[in-house]
Amino acid sequence: MSSPVDPHSPPPPRTVLAQYITETRLAPYLAATGDNQKRAIQLYQWNISLSGAVYESLHVFEVVLRNALDAQLCSWNAMQADRQTGRKHSEDWLLDPSHLLIRLTREGKDIRTARNQAANATRGRTIAMGHADLLAQMSFGTWRYLLPTSRDAGRQLLWDQALTAAFPHRSRPEAEITRAVQGIHQLRNRVAHLEPLLRTSNVRVQYHNMREVLAEINPAVEHWFTSTQRITSELNARP
Repeated sequence: MSSPVDPHSPPPPRTVLAQYITETRLAPYLAATGDNQKRAIQLYQWNISLSGAVYESLHVFEVVLRNALDAQLCSWNAMQADRQTGRKHSEDWLLDPSHLLIRLTREGKDIRTARNQAANATRGRTIAMGHADLLAQMSFGTWRYLLPTSRDAGRQLLWDQALTAAFPHRSRPEAEITRAVQGIHQLRNRVAHLEPLLRTSNVRVQYHNMREVLAEINPAVEHWFTSTQRITSELNARP
């Protein structure tokens, strides 16, 4: 004989949680579980764990990618002459960008946004705002749009003269690197907007893309990345 339910006992956590998740947000999880609320909440919780694992890997990927590209952009920018004065730009492309880098960063909007954010982040600090502060504020989207495409001769030029050197272990066409980073960027946006990652095949594809791009930058970094990531274990733990 089952024990009577205590009317004063708290409701199950999943019941409470369901009160604060909109029907629209929970709908994909209900659809995936045949309208079983208990299993849908379990799937929702798993999606949170997977999103965390993906974000951890994105953290590593973005830092490595941006630093690899930044090193080449600094060297390249120092060789560019100002269109009006003819003077050479400095290595600090974020504080003294050449004409092409201004255009490729949405007419400098990305750089100005980074400067404003860096200024806020360093307010009250005794050390002056520098290149590293701005670099930390640059968005993932900026790196995506600096990579080459056949539709933009400037991006291809930048690749040929500078960014190709960021991938010394590359063994495939640059267009494939661009497509890989675009796919990773799209996954990053899904995670940032708390979207479902129920299409696990896409997560696996983008994890593979992260590994390939990192290996093209430095195989040792890719090995460390693979040994520390949690994406595969979370994918295998799907309820």
